Amino acid sequence: MLRIVLAAFSLMLLTATASQAVWPVYHEPAFDGQVLDIETKQPVEGAVVVAIYNKRSMGAGAGQSATVINIKEALTDKEGKFHIPSYTTILAQPFTRQDRTSFLIYKPGYACVQLSLKNHFTGKTTAERELSPWYDPVLSGKYKIRLRGAGIVELPRLATKDEKLRNLPALPDQLENLGKQKILTTLINEEKKELGEPALDPYKVRQDLMKPAKEQK
Repeated sequence: MLRIVLAAFSLMLLTATASQAVWPVYHEPAFDGQVLDIETKQPVEGAVVVAIYNKRSMGAGAGQSATVINIKEALTDKEGKFHIPSYTTILAQPFTRQDRTSFLIYKPGYACVQLSLKNHFTGKTTAERELSPWYDPVLSGKYKIRLRGAGIVELPRLATKDEKLRNLPALPDQLENLGKQKILTTLINEEKKELGEPALDPYKVRQDLMKPAKEQK
């Protein structure tokens, strides 16, 4: 009887859907979309779209933050389109569950998007709506992005140097997945060079973050 119960439990875990995913299965479908200029409606080529896959300890309270398990990047083509393949893995740590996948969209000179857009990039919602792309009190009150159709994101251009500096994103994961954020790092440094700012060194950022832990030991 015990073997039957264990087998049934294992089957339930392995057949769980993405919305119901529990340890050990982690799965997200492919993401497809298109990035356009909100004014001209022309494609924005060379924008990076970053999918940030997150996990959370089972039973964790609302005050606890998610942990990044993986990151994937895609660059928009001449039509402004991108494709991020599906992702499936096994969570090695027991009692963890799949958490919401977030996205970062960035192109120098344009508003940087940091939102959860899974339903938009999988075609589950096609409603048109406008959203604030940041949590910045200045920029979010002035600029909006527009979601249109299935997977279309329209970005506004920024006007001033100060706005572009405020708009610069941080790397989603500054510890474990630095090597998977190469395109984003390159674009951030292109913008920094244009604005006369020092380049971002992600490995120095990681060293600085790890210093307190080393000092405590």
